[in-house]
Parts: sequence; structure tokens; C-alpha cells
Amino acid sequence: MATILYITYDGLMEPLGMSQVWQYLKVLSKNNTITIISFEKSADFLDKDRLSCLRNEIESYGVTWHRLKYHKTPSIIATAYDIVRGILLGIFFVKKSKIEIIHARSYVPALVALVINKLLNIKFIFDMRGFWADEKVDGEAWSKNSLVYKITKKLECGFLTNASSIVSLTNIGRNDVLSLDCMKNTRKKIVVIPTCVNLQLFQQQHLKLPVHNNDIDHHFVLGYVGSVGTFYLFDEVLKSFRALLKVKKNSKLLIINKGQHEYILNKISDMGISESHVEIKSVAYDKVAVEISRMDAGIFYIKPVFSKRSSSPTKFGEFLGCGKPCISNFGVGDTESVLEGENVGIVLKSFSESEHVEGINRLLELIKDKNIQERCTQVAKAHFSLGLGVEKYNNIYKQLVDK
Repeated sequence: MATILYITYDGLMEPLGMSQVWQYLKVLSKNNTITIISFEKSADFLDKDRLSCLRNEIESYGVTWHRLKYHKTPSIIATAYDIVRGILLGIFFVKKSKIEIIHARSYVPALVALVINKLLNIKFIFDMRGFWADEKVDGEAWSKNSLVYKITKKLECGFLTNASSIVSLTNIGRNDVLSLDCMKNTRKKIVVIPTCVNLQLFQQQHLKLPVHNNDIDHHFVLGYVGSVGTFYLFDEVLKSFRALLKVKKNSKLLIINKGQHEYILNKISDMGISESHVEIKSVAYDKVAVEISRMDAGIFYIKPVFSKRSSSPTKFGEFLGCGKPCISNFGVGDTESVLEGENVGIVLKSFSESEHVEGINRLLELIKDKNIQERCTQVAKAHFSLGLGVEKYNNIYKQLVDK
């Protein structure tokens, strides 16, 4: 058993924090003593009922949860302020709870962990989640020539060389890390743990679906889950859906999204798609699997840039866990090798109109395979099972404590 301080800059109240932090930690807490420091958004602090419910759930697992307020603007100053608070609180917990390992999820927590490591000689895990600085450049938030980018890349090497263990989301990302100049003379092992999914929750739900009075008879439901914009190429999603409508005129695009509905509706209008073919919903995390079960297939396109070579989309495992094949694109982590290699989806090689049409036609053929649902769920178990991810984290904890 290890005593862990887990630091995440993503709030547990957010969908990502719920799916990619708490789902792991509730299971890891069975074998480890865990304290969490998370940075929660102001709006989530105001949701008193949900906050209280989550706090009670976390405490029921014997986990200590300390919530700090996340600050967004002005960007660099706000982040620096959060880092200082994280360091001070982290030092307090290290001393109070006799922490053995700091588990830092991504770069801001890694800087907190690195400072504490230097001050108190505490081992830390750098759980990368991808190349954050390059993601900022690829998302056009930073320039590659900017001082903030150069400083962050310098810090990145510090995280990698000082961490007792490194976790990458993808095999391609692991190889990219090992090719860095600061890693060329190291023998450090990098553990690959993709974005895993609670397959007890994300499994095929057998539903008796309600009939919507204002609905037409939809013959095919294509599903989209999560955010749109920046790296998520929603325009390309709509182009594929438009290609689908030419083949199956009564198809529907079911979108599960939080907080971007107006933007989505404007995009749909710009593409000349009737709103009668689209349904947009916001649902609680534990209801997402129900909505995915209404879909025939999932779709997600992500900007094929360097930083996304180390990306493992959450929705990928969720779709497969629910038995749904996917259509995606080239250049996104290990997505292509899984979809095409395991025959559970389609990968576009470009975003030309002809490729959209061919991709949709291939997806419709794949759906006809009577074994497709079973194959998807088996691939999800083999690659994205939460149990596999937890086992790997437990092994890392044990190895570090035993050293």
C-alpha cells in the first residue's frame, strides 16, 4: 500500500475530471491511501448539491479531497498563483499525511511536484497526458518562438529527467518522448496507459426508446460526444454527416455536449443541415452510456498535429465499450492502429469530400457485420479497460515504494 498525493489541474466536478481522475482513484483507493488536490471552476463551486454529493462519495472511499479554486485570467499570472497555492498545500499534505509519492497529472501539477521533490525529496510520477506546450502551439494559443513556450519545454525536460516514473497515453507518444535530447542518455521506462473507461458503466444498454412527436423516422444515428472547436474538427464531422444524409436521408446526428449548443447550432446552419436531423443534449456523466447506446456509430475528428500523436480520446473507449464502431481520422495517437487493426472502425486518410463519402460508405458496410458490437466490446476490454489502467498504476506505486 502506498500513500499518494494526487494533483490534478482538471476539476473533479468537470466531465474530464470525473471520467479520467475519479474513476481511477476510487478503485486505486482500495489498495492505497489517497489525498487529492484538484482545481475546481467557480461555476462548479456554486453547484452546492452536486458538490456535496461528490464530496460524500469521495469520502466514502476513504479518500481526502481538497478543492482549490481554478484561476483562468490573466493567464500566466493566474496559473502562477495556482501553482504557488498548490506547492504550499502539497507541502502541508506531504508532511501531515506522510506522503510517499506525488502523482502529477499533466504539466501544472508536475511543476508543483517538481518543486516539492527538490525541497523534500519526494518521488513523483509525471503523468504526461501529452505534449502540453506543443498543444498550446498547435491550438494557436502560443507561438513556438514565445518565451512561455521555451520555458515550458525546458520545464518539460526537468519533469522527465526528475520524475521517478513517466506515463504516456500512447505508444507513439512514448517514442516521441524517448527521442527528446534530454532523454537520449536515459534508461527510464515509460509506461503506456491509454485513456481508460469504466466498462461497468460504458456498456451496451438495451433500451426501449421513446418516440419523439416532432421526429422523423431515423434510419441511422451517428453519435458525437464531447467538446467542439480548437482540436475537435466539428466542421469535418458535419461534412461526414452530410455525406451520410445523401445515403440515408432519415439519419440523425446525436450530439452530447456541455455548454456549446448555440455554437453547434450555428455550425449546423452554416452547413445547410436541417435541425430536424440533429439532437443536442447535455447529460450527467453516468447517463452518457445510455445516450451512446442510442447510436449506431460514433464519430470524432481531431486535428492531426504533433501534439495529438500522444492523444488518447476519452470518447474512443466509451464508444467501443458500448459496442459502437467509430469513424475517425489519421494522425491521432494509436487510434488508427486500433480502429483499422482491430476492424472496429474507419479512419479517414484526408478530409476531401470524396474521402468523407468513402468513409461513410465503409462505415455503413462495417455496421452490417453481425459481430461488430461484440468485437467492439472485446477491443475495449483489451485496450481501454479501467481495470487494466488501475493495475498498471498500482504496479508503478508498488515499484516506487519498494525502491
